[in-house]
Amino acid sequence: MLYVTTRSKHDVYTAPITLKQNRAPDGGFFVPFRLPELDKDYLRGMAGHTFGENVADMLNLFFPIRLSGWDVDIAVSRSPVKIRTINRKTLVAEMFHNMERNFDRIVNALSIIIHPDGEIIGKYTDWSDIAVRISLLFGIFGELLRTEQITVHQSVDVAISAGNFAGPMACWYARQMGLPIGNIIVGCNENGSAWDLLHRGQVITDALAVKTSTPECDYAVAPGIERLICGSCGHEESMNFCWSCTEGSTYKPIPEAYEAIRRGMFAAVVSQDRVDSIIPNLYRTNHYVPDLYSALAYGALMDYRSRTGTNNMTLLLAQNGPMSNPDAVARAMRMSVFELRHCLSEV
Repeated sequence: MLYVTTRSKHDVYTAPITLKQNRAPDGGFFVPFRLPELDKDYLRGMAGHTFGENVADMLNLFFPIRLSGWDVDIAVSRSPVKIRTINRKTLVAEMFHNMERNFDRIVNALSIIIHPDGEIIGKYTDWSDIAVRISLLFGIFGELLRTEQITVHQSVDVAISAGNFAGPMACWYARQMGLPIGNIIVGCNENGSAWDLLHRGQVITDALAVKTSTPECDYAVAPGIERLICGSCGHEESMNFCWSCTEGSTYKPIPEAYEAIRRGMFAAVVSQDRVDSIIPNLYRTNHYVPDLYSALAYGALMDYRSRTGTNNMTLLLAQNGPMSNPDAVARAMRMSVFELRHCLSEV
Protein backbone atom coordinates (compact mmCIF):
# COMPACT_ATOMS: atom_id res chain seq x y z
CA MET A 1 0.00 0.00 0.00
CA LEU A 2 1.17 3.51 -0.79
CA TYR A 3 0.74 6.58 1.40
CA VAL A 4 0.39 10.34 1.05
CA THR A 5 0.06 12.87 3.85
CA THR A 6 -2.67 14.96 5.40
CA ARG A 7 -1.11 18.04 3.79
CA SER A 8 -0.31 16.87 0.28
CA LYS A 9 -1.54 14.19 -2.12
CA HIS A 10 1.28 14.72 -4.60
CA ASP A 11 4.24 13.10 -2.84
CA VAL A 12 3.84 9.34 -2.38
CA TYR A 13 5.56 7.27 0.30
CA THR A 14 6.08 3.54 0.79
CA ALA A 15 4.77 1.65 3.80
CA PRO A 16 8.18 1.15 5.50
CA ILE A 17 8.59 4.93 5.74
CA THR A 18 5.40 5.18 7.81
CA LEU A 19 6.90 2.74 10.32
CA LYS A 20 10.08 4.79 10.79
CA GLN A 21 8.82 8.35 11.17
CA ASN A 22 5.65 10.00 12.44
CA ARG A 23 5.47 12.83 9.93
CA ALA A 24 6.51 13.43 6.34
CA PRO A 25 8.87 16.27 5.35
CA ASP A 26 5.83 18.52 4.74
CA GLY A 27 4.86 18.10 8.40
CA GLY A 28 1.75 16.06 7.61
CA PHE A 29 0.68 12.71 9.01
CA PHE A 30 0.81 9.66 6.76
CA VAL A 31 -2.54 8.47 5.39
CA PRO A 32 -3.33 5.70 2.87
CA PHE A 33 -3.35 6.80 -0.76
CA ARG A 34 -6.30 4.49 -1.29
CA LEU A 35 -7.96 2.32 1.34
CA PRO A 36 -8.84 -1.26 0.36
CA GLU A 37 -12.59 -1.87 0.21
CA LEU A 38 -13.69 -5.27 1.47
CA ASP A 39 -17.02 -6.78 0.48
CA LYS A 40 -19.46 -8.86 2.52
CA ASP A 41 -18.04 -12.12 1.15
CA TYR A 42 -14.69 -11.21 2.68
CA LEU A 43 -16.38 -10.40 5.98
CA ARG A 44 -18.24 -13.72 5.98
CA GLY A 45 -14.93 -15.48 5.41
CA MET A 46 -13.50 -13.85 8.53
CA ALA A 47 -15.78 -16.05 10.63
CA GLY A 48 -13.83 -19.09 9.46
CA HIS A 49 -10.47 -17.68 10.50
CA THR A 50 -8.83 -17.33 13.90
CA PHE A 51 -8.34 -13.98 15.59
CA GLY A 52 -4.64 -14.06 14.73
CA GLU A 53 -5.30 -14.89 11.08
CA ASN A 54 -7.70 -11.97 10.66
CA VAL A 55 -5.24 -9.58 12.29
CA ALA A 56 -2.39 -10.88 10.11
CA ASP A 57 -4.46 -10.51 6.93
CA MET A 58 -5.06 -6.83 7.69
CA LEU A 59 -1.43 -6.10 8.53
CA ASN A 60 -0.41 -7.80 5.28
CA LEU A 61 -2.71 -5.42 3.42
CA PHE A 62 -1.09 -2.35 4.98
CA PHE A 63 2.53 -3.43 4.83
CA PRO A 64 4.76 -5.52 2.50
CA ILE A 65 5.04 -8.46 4.88
CA ARG A 66 3.80 -12.03 4.97
CA LEU A 67 2.55 -12.60 8.48
CA SER A 68 0.65 -15.71 9.46
CA GLY A 69 -1.83 -16.15 12.26
CA TRP A 70 0.91 -17.98 14.15
CA ASP A 71 3.15 -14.91 13.96
CA VAL A 72 0.43 -12.83 15.59
CA ASP A 73 -0.29 -15.51 18.20
CA ILE A 74 3.38 -15.71 19.15
CA ALA A 75 3.62 -11.91 19.43
CA VAL A 76 0.49 -11.26 21.48
CA SER A 77 -0.86 -14.72 22.50
CA ARG A 78 -3.86 -16.51 21.03
CA SER A 79 -6.43 -14.60 23.07
CA PRO A 80 -5.24 -11.03 23.67
CA VAL A 81 -8.82 -9.74 23.39
CA LYS A 82 -11.79 -11.11 25.32
CA ILE A 83 -15.38 -10.13 24.57
CA ARG A 84 -17.66 -9.65 27.55
CA THR A 85 -21.38 -8.95 27.64
CA ILE A 86 -22.53 -6.06 29.83
CA ASN A 87 -26.17 -6.24 28.82
CA ARG A 88 -28.30 -7.26 25.86
CA LYS A 89 -27.21 -4.28 23.77
CA THR A 90 -23.65 -3.66 24.98
CA LEU A 91 -20.54 -5.77 24.50
CA VAL A 92 -17.05 -5.00 25.76
CA ALA A 93 -13.88 -5.93 23.89
CA GLU A 94 -11.20 -6.11 26.58
CA MET A 95 -7.98 -5.39 24.70
CA PHE A 96 -5.51 -5.87 27.54
CA HIS A 97 -5.19 -9.60 28.08
CA ASN A 98 -1.44 -10.14 28.04
CA MET A 99 1.25 -10.72 30.63
CA GLU A 100 1.57 -7.00 31.34
CA ARG A 101 -2.22 -6.42 31.29
CA ASN A 102 -1.54 -3.47 29.02
CA PHE A 103 -2.96 -2.57 25.60
CA ASP A 104 0.23 -0.71 24.69
CA ARG A 105 2.08 -4.04 25.02
CA ILE A 106 -0.09 -5.48 22.21
CA VAL A 107 0.47 -2.50 19.92
CA ASN A 108 4.20 -2.54 20.61
CA ALA A 109 4.55 -6.28 19.97
CA LEU A 110 2.71 -6.11 16.64
CA SER A 111 4.56 -2.94 15.64
CA ILE A 112 7.85 -4.79 16.11
CA ILE A 113 6.93 -7.73 13.87
CA ILE A 114 5.79 -5.41 11.04
CA HIS A 115 8.78 -3.07 11.33
CA PRO A 116 11.25 -3.45 8.43
CA ASP A 117 14.19 -3.52 10.86
CA GLY A 118 12.54 -6.04 13.18
CA GLU A 119 12.95 -3.69 16.13
CA ILE A 120 11.77 -0.30 17.34
CA ILE A 121 14.06 2.35 18.74
CA GLY A 122 11.95 4.49 21.04
CA LYS A 123 8.21 4.25 20.40
CA TYR A 124 6.23 2.93 17.45
CA THR A 125 4.95 5.52 14.97
CA ASP A 126 1.42 6.85 15.08
CA TRP A 127 0.49 5.20 11.76
CA SER A 128 1.78 1.88 13.08
CA ASP A 129 -0.49 2.47 16.09
CA ILE A 130 -3.55 3.12 13.92
CA ALA A 131 -2.83 0.24 11.52
CA VAL A 132 -2.49 -2.20 14.40
CA ARG A 133 -5.73 -0.92 15.92
CA ILE A 134 -7.54 -1.38 12.59
CA SER A 135 -6.22 -4.92 12.36
CA LEU A 136 -7.33 -5.70 15.90
CA LEU A 137 -10.82 -4.42 15.05
CA PHE A 138 -11.00 -6.89 12.18
CA GLY A 139 -9.88 -9.62 14.57
CA ILE A 140 -12.58 -8.62 17.06
CA PHE A 141 -15.33 -8.47 14.44
CA GLY A 142 -14.19 -11.82 13.11
CA GLU A 143 -14.80 -13.27 16.57
CA LEU A 144 -18.23 -11.62 16.77
CA LEU A 145 -19.13 -13.12 13.38
CA ARG A 146 -17.74 -16.54 14.30
CA THR A 147 -19.78 -16.66 17.51
CA GLU A 148 -22.84 -15.33 15.64
CA GLN A 149 -23.23 -12.33 17.92
CA ILE A 150 -23.53 -10.17 14.80
CA THR A 151 -24.01 -10.67 11.05
CA VAL A 152 -22.37 -8.92 8.11
CA HIS A 153 -25.65 -7.09 7.52
CA GLN A 154 -25.83 -5.73 11.07
CA SER A 155 -23.94 -2.55 11.84
CA VAL A 156 -22.56 -2.17 15.35
CA ASP A 157 -21.88 1.14 17.05
CA VAL A 158 -18.46 1.48 18.67
CA ALA A 159 -17.70 3.46 21.84
CA ILE A 160 -14.13 4.42 22.72
CA SER A 161 -12.28 7.03 24.75
CA ALA A 162 -10.79 9.91 22.77
CA GLY A 163 -7.11 9.47 23.67
CA ASN A 164 -5.00 11.17 21.01
CA PHE A 165 -7.78 10.24 18.55
CA ALA A 166 -5.87 7.23 17.18
CA GLY A 167 -8.57 4.86 18.46
CA PRO A 168 -11.52 6.71 16.90
CA MET A 169 -9.58 7.10 13.65
CA ALA A 170 -8.88 3.37 13.52
CA CYS A 171 -12.65 2.81 13.80
CA TRP A 172 -13.24 5.42 11.07
CA TYR A 173 -10.78 3.77 8.67
CA ALA A 174 -12.13 0.28 9.42
CA ARG A 175 -15.65 1.50 8.64
CA GLN A 176 -14.44 2.98 5.35
CA MET A 177 -12.90 -0.38 4.49
CA GLY A 178 -16.24 -2.15 4.94
CA LEU A 179 -16.32 -3.29 8.56
CA PRO A 180 -19.97 -3.05 9.73
CA ILE A 181 -19.42 -0.18 12.15
CA GLY A 182 -22.32 2.21 12.61
CA ASN A 183 -21.74 5.31 14.72
CA ILE A 184 -18.40 5.98 16.37
CA ILE A 185 -18.99 7.31 19.90
CA VAL A 186 -16.07 9.15 21.47
CA GLY A 187 -15.70 9.80 25.19
CA CYS A 188 -13.75 12.98 26.02
CA ASN A 189 -12.62 14.28 29.38
CA GLU A 190 -12.55 18.00 30.14
CA ASN A 191 -10.15 18.41 27.20
CA GLY A 192 -12.90 18.13 24.62
CA SER A 193 -11.44 19.24 21.28
CA ALA A 194 -13.23 16.37 19.54
CA TRP A 195 -16.52 17.46 21.14
CA ASP A 196 -15.90 21.05 20.07
CA LEU A 197 -15.34 19.96 16.48
CA LEU A 198 -18.22 17.49 16.20
CA HIS A 199 -20.87 19.45 18.11
CA ARG A 200 -19.85 23.11 17.90
CA GLY A 201 -18.16 23.10 14.54
CA GLN A 202 -14.92 24.61 15.78
CA VAL A 203 -11.55 23.84 17.33
CA ILE A 204 -9.81 26.37 19.55
CA THR A 205 -6.25 25.66 18.43
CA ASP A 206 -4.48 27.77 21.07
CA ALA A 207 -6.28 26.20 24.04
CA LEU A 208 -4.27 24.79 26.94
CA ALA A 209 -4.70 21.21 28.09
CA VAL A 210 -6.25 20.64 31.50
CA LYS A 211 -4.66 18.01 33.72
CA THR A 212 -7.16 15.26 34.62
CA SER A 213 -7.30 11.75 36.06
CA THR A 214 -7.31 10.38 32.48
CA PRO A 215 -4.03 11.79 31.12
CA GLU A 216 -4.13 9.78 27.88
CA CYS A 217 -6.94 12.14 26.83
CA ASP A 218 -5.25 15.33 27.99
CA TYR A 219 -4.76 16.99 24.61
CA ALA A 220 -5.80 20.56 23.98
CA VAL A 221 -6.12 19.52 20.32
CA ALA A 222 -6.00 15.77 19.72
CA PRO A 223 -3.42 15.08 16.95
CA GLY A 224 -5.63 12.56 15.16
CA ILE A 225 -8.22 15.23 14.38
CA GLU A 226 -6.08 16.30 11.43
CA ARG A 227 -6.54 12.84 9.92
CA LEU A 228 -10.31 12.98 10.45
CA ILE A 229 -10.56 16.31 8.63
CA CYS A 230 -8.36 15.08 5.79
CA GLY A 231 -10.23 11.78 5.41
CA SER A 232 -13.66 13.41 5.56
CA CYS A 233 -13.06 16.57 3.53
CA GLY A 234 -9.78 16.26 1.65
CA HIS A 235 -6.40 17.91 1.71
CA GLU A 236 -7.55 21.48 1.14
CA GLU A 237 -9.71 21.49 4.27
CA SER A 238 -6.94 19.76 6.17
CA MET A 239 -4.60 22.60 5.21
CA ASN A 240 -7.16 25.13 6.46
CA PHE A 241 -7.04 23.35 9.81
CA CYS A 242 -3.24 23.35 9.79
CA TRP A 243 -3.11 27.09 9.04
CA SER A 244 -5.45 27.72 11.97
CA CYS A 245 -3.14 25.72 14.23
CA THR A 246 -0.10 27.64 12.98
CA GLU A 247 -1.77 31.00 13.57
CA GLY A 248 -3.35 29.97 16.89
CA SER A 249 -6.78 30.90 15.59
CA THR A 250 -10.08 29.05 15.90
CA TYR A 251 -10.70 26.54 13.12
CA LYS A 252 -14.24 26.64 11.74
CA PRO A 253 -15.04 24.35 8.79
CA ILE A 254 -17.55 25.51 6.19
CA PRO A 255 -21.02 23.91 6.57
CA GLU A 256 -20.42 21.24 3.91
CA ALA A 257 -17.13 20.22 5.52
CA TYR A 258 -18.67 20.26 8.98
CA GLU A 259 -21.41 17.84 7.91
CA ALA A 260 -18.83 15.53 6.33
CA ILE A 261 -16.64 15.55 9.46
CA ARG A 262 -19.46 14.73 11.88
CA ARG A 263 -21.14 12.08 9.70
CA GLY A 264 -21.39 8.91 11.76
CA MET A 265 -19.45 10.48 14.64
CA PHE A 266 -20.59 11.50 18.13
CA ALA A 267 -18.62 12.86 21.06
CA ALA A 268 -19.49 13.62 24.67
CA VAL A 269 -17.59 15.28 27.48
CA VAL A 270 -17.66 13.14 30.61
CA SER A 271 -16.40 14.90 33.72
CA GLN A 272 -14.09 13.33 36.29
CA ASP A 273 -16.87 13.33 38.88
CA ARG A 274 -19.14 11.51 36.48
CA VAL A 275 -16.44 8.92 35.69
CA ASP A 276 -16.17 8.28 39.42
CA SER A 277 -19.91 7.64 39.60
CA ILE A 278 -20.10 5.49 36.45
CA ILE A 279 -17.61 2.93 37.78
CA PRO A 280 -19.60 1.83 40.87
CA ASN A 281 -22.94 2.23 39.07
CA LEU A 282 -21.85 -0.05 36.25
CA TYR A 283 -20.70 -2.64 38.78
CA ARG A 284 -23.94 -2.38 40.73
CA THR A 285 -26.23 -2.63 37.69
CA ASN A 286 -24.24 -4.94 35.41
CA HIS A 287 -21.62 -6.57 37.64
CA TYR A 288 -18.81 -5.13 35.52
CA VAL A 289 -15.88 -3.01 36.71
CA PRO A 290 -14.48 -0.65 34.04
CA ASP A 291 -11.29 1.34 34.18
CA LEU A 292 -11.33 5.14 33.95
CA TYR A 293 -11.10 5.27 30.15
CA SER A 294 -13.78 2.63 29.62
CA ALA A 295 -15.98 4.66 31.98
CA LEU A 296 -15.38 7.69 29.75
CA ALA A 297 -16.51 5.72 26.71
CA TYR A 298 -19.50 4.27 28.55
CA GLY A 299 -20.58 7.73 29.71
CA ALA A 300 -20.44 8.96 26.11
CA LEU A 301 -22.51 5.96 25.04
CA MET A 302 -25.17 6.78 27.64
CA ASP A 303 -25.25 10.38 26.41
CA TYR A 304 -25.57 9.21 22.81
CA ARG A 305 -28.47 6.90 23.61
CA SER A 306 -30.19 9.57 25.68
CA ARG A 307 -29.78 12.22 23.01
CA THR A 308 -30.77 10.10 20.01
CA GLY A 309 -33.27 7.73 21.61
CA THR A 310 -31.56 4.77 19.93
CA ASN A 311 -30.35 1.60 21.58
CA ASN A 312 -28.28 -0.10 18.91
CA MET A 313 -25.91 -2.96 19.60
CA THR A 314 -22.69 -1.30 20.74
CA LEU A 315 -19.14 -2.55 21.16
CA LEU A 316 -17.19 -0.74 23.87
CA LEU A 317 -13.44 -0.90 23.31
CA ALA A 318 -11.70 -1.26 26.67
CA GLN A 319 -7.99 -0.64 26.21
CA ASN A 320 -7.14 -0.90 29.91
CA GLY A 321 -8.36 -2.99 32.80
CA PRO A 322 -9.33 -1.65 36.23
CA MET A 323 -5.97 -2.76 37.65
CA SER A 324 -4.13 -0.39 35.30
CA ASN A 325 -4.98 2.34 37.83
CA PRO A 326 -6.21 0.41 40.87
CA ASP A 327 -6.03 3.30 43.33
CA ALA A 328 -8.38 5.50 41.28
CA VAL A 329 -10.82 2.67 40.54
CA ALA A 330 -10.84 1.52 44.17
CA ARG A 331 -11.45 5.07 45.32
CA ALA A 332 -14.41 5.35 42.95
CA MET A 333 -15.74 2.03 44.24
CA ARG A 334 -15.22 3.23 47.82
CA MET A 335 -13.12 0.24 48.74
CA SER A 336 -9.47 -0.68 49.23
CA VAL A 337 -7.29 -2.04 46.43
CA PHE A 338 -7.32 -5.40 48.22
CA GLU A 339 -11.12 -5.38 48.18
CA LEU A 340 -11.06 -4.38 44.50
CA ARG A 341 -8.86 -7.38 43.66
CA HIS A 342 -11.28 -9.65 45.49
CA CYS A 343 -14.20 -8.02 43.72
CA LEU A 344 -12.61 -8.58 40.30
CA SER A 345 -11.92 -12.24 41.08
CA GLU A 346 -15.66 -12.76 41.50
CA VAL A 347 -16.73 -10.91 38.34
